[in-house]
Amino acid sequence: MNIKEKSYIRIFIFSLLAMLALNACASESKVQGTRGYTDERYKPVEPYNGPTRSGEQVYNDSCATCHNRTTQGAPLPDDDVQWGMRIKKGNAVLLKHVMEGYKELMPVKGGCRNCSEQEVQAAINYILETSGIKKPGKKIN
Repeated sequence: MNIKEKSYIRIFIFSLLAMLALNACASESKVQGTRGYTDERYKPVEPYNGPTRSGEQVYNDSCATCHNRTTQGAPLPDDDVQWGMRIKKGNAVLLKHVMEGYKELMPVKGGCRNCSEQEVQAAINYILETSGIKKPGKKIN
């Protein structure tokens, strides 16, 4: 065998061992859990029978997942410009977009699928309050 053939054999053996090692690691470390948004979107809703959650609780449990890191353009809670533009369309429109989901970006009920409309509205109010947004002359429902 010449040097070139020996080199090819070494490369082949090294590649084979590397593939076996990676395959062994992959089979041992299979993560059990969700595949992200797709799994979360279609899993059955677990009913919530506890006391009414505050806007801050709903925000921290569901909304913060996207709004604390501007996922897909989700405005941060203290972004008065973005929230001001949204609330100018009216609270009813903002609530509708959260309740029904919006353009594949906002999940239904902001991801808190077992939240009541009252709890979703409380989360909206919490975000608006932390942004310093107030509806002129009207109390946000």
